[in-house]
Amino acid sequence: MRWLALDGALLGFDRRTGRNLLLRGDETAQLRQQAPRVVQMALTNACNKTCGFCYRPIEAKTRWTFDDALAFGRFLSDWGVLELALGGGEPTVFPGFAELVQQLHTQTKLAVNFTTNGTRLTEALLDAIAGAVGQIQVSVYDDEDLDGTIARLVAREVRFGLNYLVTPKRLATLDADLLRFHARGVRDVLLLSYKGAEALHLSRSELADLDRRIVRLHEHFAGALQLKLDVCWSTRLPNAPQLFFDEDCRAGSLFLSVTSDWRVLSCSFASGGVGFERFDELPAIYAELKHGKTAAQTRGCARLPSFGETLSPISALTARHRELTT
Repeated sequence: MRWLALDGALLGFDRRTGRNLLLRGDETAQLRQQAPRVVQMALTNACNKTCGFCYRPIEAKTRWTFDDALAFGRFLSDWGVLELALGGGEPTVFPGFAELVQQLHTQTKLAVNFTTNGTRLTEALLDAIAGAVGQIQVSVYDDEDLDGTIARLVAREVRFGLNYLVTPKRLATLDADLLRFHARGVRDVLLLSYKGAEALHLSRSELADLDRRIVRLHEHFAGALQLKLDVCWSTRLPNAPQLFFDEDCRAGSLFLSVTSDWRVLSCSFASGGVGFERFDELPAIYAELKHGKTAAQTRGCARLPSFGETLSPISALTARHRELTT
């Protein structure tokens, strides 16, 4: 188990099992966090899907090479980071992806995770990364063979979870979908809130409905299916069990996002960011972002007043344009 000092606490993590252990008391009161728990790394913006709601500029080129990505992982491990979450775009289209995962596992102490649309999780790829990946997060798309992907992961006893974007349309089928996932062997579902200018946000009444449903579903599954909430829900779901119930999402503190063109963001939905040329610049950038508590200027951010719900359609679209072009 590796240990990471948090502000006033000590976090232990075992990459083999994914187990976390949080210690807090008089002995930890003076501790201060000097590194993020997780770094979310966009290996590439390229993707084999063209979803209309995606905020990534898929035509943008990546600066990451295989050797740079591996060296970056070694730096993060030495810094004290516990997990590296590979994303994109679709990370599995990155040249040498399977070998990179294996090398990161061998040469660092990081838990290597990645988020994927699942379409490239073939038998061959799963064989190539066996034993080297901490957890795979599969995004749920209505037009893909999700059941086949789940079956392959369950058969190999891979630790995985589903990323389920809760939209007004999906809210109506949430209970049935979770029951179906559980019946097929899924044991971990992350419920995502939408961030962006599209008309995919839940209304206040829908948020209240979701809050009630999650409480009921937690009681029904009784731990047999872990229901997790992304940090962007924050206080909008006051009754749903959350690991960190906090008005602040801890972006830039517990986690950092690093883009394909070598910029550091407090989270993957933030715009602008701080560019870097050397990895050893990151601790200073992290210290600045940790105390700055930057908001993502897009509707749905927990750090915006009223989660950005007061943004007019024009200002929301302007924020969206800035995010895509900065």
